[in-house]
Amino acid sequence: MTSPQLASNLAKFAEMEGRHPRLLLATASSVEEKHHKQVATLFADGGFDVDVAPGHSDAQSIVRQVIDCDADMLVLIRTSLTAEDRVSVADLIAGLDALDGEYVKVGIVGHSDDPAASNVDFVCDLEHLQTSDCEALIDYILAVEEGRVAQHI
Repeated sequence: MTSPQLASNLAKFAEMEGRHPRLLLATASSVEEKHHKQVATLFADGGFDVDVAPGHSDAQSIVRQVIDCDADMLVLIRTSLTAEDRVSVADLIAGLDALDGEYVKVGIVGHSDDPAASNVDFVCDLEHLQTSDCEALIDYILAVEEGRVAQHI
């Protein structure tokens, strides 16, 4: 069930962009793949159009998919800070920059104390992930989009 505020912000975003906010969900390693469905469902229930990167994707293919699907956000599920990550946050950000994707907001779903937290736009704690996180992200992406629209007026 969406709150009136969330519904209002989704409508504003849809009016500006002609669609709901879109995110691509990817995993840092095979350890996180078990969380794909839970996280994707929560974001979809929160109003996002959710695309899911295939398992075992590398950073380059994830970045290409973000650009191809016109995502507003890239969300990396990263829960095991000791595992050998197949995809690094630094590689994703560098790949986005190389393809003029600086407008894509990058976030982590995992642990709030993730060492990569200072390099991304947002971090959501997987153990406490809930619809209110979606509401906050919709507020955030709407503010970003309103700022971008205001710059072009």
